[in-house]
Amino acid sequence: MADDTARLIRTDFDDDTSWEALVETALRGNDMGFAAVFDLVEDDTFDGADADTIIDAFPDDPVLYLADEHAMGDQSWEILVVEADTGAEFRVRAADVWMVENNLSTGNMDFEEMLEQVGEDGVFTPQEGI
Repeated sequence: MADDTARLIRTDFDDDTSWEALVETALRGNDMGFAAVFDLVEDDTFDGADADTIIDAFPDDPVLYLADEHAMGDQSWEILVVEADTGAEFRVRAADVWMVENNLSTGNMDFEEMLEQVGEDGVFTPQEGI
């Protein structure tokens, strides 16, 4: 990775069609032109890897985005977002991941502020004003 672009790491290789749809949804811009920016990692050595394994593999990344079995399991594609330093995590729907990626990568919000917008189901729920 030549810059500090966030990584979206595939850890489930059972369904290529689901992966392609997740990526398309995650990278699609919203009505205002905001879109997530990711380096896509499709290395099958990470098939079935857990968050700790991915953190160890990418020690310089402060936040990692995982397309794991859960994320690939339904059409909301709930991507796992993990803070490397603390191991704190939450999920975000692929259609909403731009909000998380854009705000974290620009320093507009920190991980703790993102966690405040996570519902009881563990999924980030966008609030007005972000």
